[in-house]
Amino acid sequence: MRNSFFIYLFVVLSFFSRLVFAQPSHPFPQAGKRVYFGGKLLCTQKEQNKVVTAYYDCWKKSYLLKSTKVPGDFKIAFNKKGWTVSEAMGYGMLIVVQMAGYDSQARVYFDGLNRFRKRYPSKINPAFMNWRIKDEKRAGVGDCATDGEIDIATALLMAAEQWNAPAYKKEALVLIKNISKSLVRKDYSLRLGDWNVEKKKHEGSRLSDFATAHFRVFYQATSDSRWKKVEEKCYAIIQTLQTNYASSTGLVPDFAVRTSKGVWHPAKAGFLEGKNDGYYGYNSCRVPWRIGLSAVYYNDPRAKKIMNRLIIWARSIPPNRFKAGYRLGGQPLVAYSESCFSAPMAVAAMAAADQEWLNAQFEQIKTAHENYYSDSINLLSLLVLTQNYWLPEGANL
Repeated sequence: MRNSFFIYLFVVLSFFSRLVFAQPSHPFPQAGKRVYFGGKLLCTQKEQNKVVTAYYDCWKKSYLLKSTKVPGDFKIAFNKKGWTVSEAMGYGMLIVVQMAGYDSQARVYFDGLNRFRKRYPSKINPAFMNWRIKDEKRAGVGDCATDGEIDIATALLMAAEQWNAPAYKKEALVLIKNISKSLVRKDYSLRLGDWNVEKKKHEGSRLSDFATAHFRVFYQATSDSRWKKVEEKCYAIIQTLQTNYASSTGLVPDFAVRTSKGVWHPAKAGFLEGKNDGYYGYNSCRVPWRIGLSAVYYNDPRAKKIMNRLIIWARSIPPNRFKAGYRLGGQPLVAYSESCFSAPMAVAAMAAADQEWLNAQFEQIKTAHENYYSDSINLLSLLVLTQNYWLPEGANL
């Protein structure tokens, strides 16, 4: 009887140890495991992987913080005060799940980030995270931001496949259902957040929320054709804006607004964040990464067309002179550069197979360290550029 008890205990402990210490299914590096479409960096894959791991080490040291309230929980530092935002949490979860294999603590960090974001629910839809947490003792501003929820849901699906853990998928499906219900309009365009009720002033979308590759993953996970329509709507809005307002550059605004007749146009100054809401700024700088991922990962012709139009203009600018913001006609808004603009544009160059601009831009960004926002976008872009970015497959979901 006693021996049977110990055998049973051993089996139980072995089972739980496999859960806790499960080896990742997609350990870093992932380059070479799937076909990428477009250009390719000229340096060796070993050199590329080294760039990513060095950048990750620096990023983790700078921005992955322990919770000040709950031991074992983590957050991504939005600023030097230790604030965080849902966007940052989404980036963090996307990054650490892909660095499993290189970082033996990746799952610990992932779970800690996931627990943290659930401790601060939106007061409108508690399935979502409060978009900004200034002080862990207080709830935050009360509502959500669409991009953070999309990235968090995608990261949860990746975690389910990475660690063969169905509980992550179950959690992701609940979140995706709520995104569909609260953040997608009847015409399949995206709201700005769960606060964004249908009022004339904010009848618009943030272009950097158009994570078309992630929407394809949502469809594969749910078999809900709604996500195909959301993906198509994103492409249609961008193509309209490029054709009607940026025919010579392909640039898109931070925010776009639809008229009562359903026609989309750049937002006016002061629409939501400031005077540059209708220009290519700190929101839309992410679009070449978002849409470029669909081009290089899925070879989507709609994404490739959008990236080709953009890079035809961008290649006329030396990589070290690419500025942090432009009017849609191509005139610079500022005199300085920042890697959150350069790194996504390198993904566009990859999608358009512009070899010279791709490699020159890679040299510019591989050691650029500036702030949480730029460094996070830079690292996510580097994962794409080095062909290490991966997405869960429908058959394994």
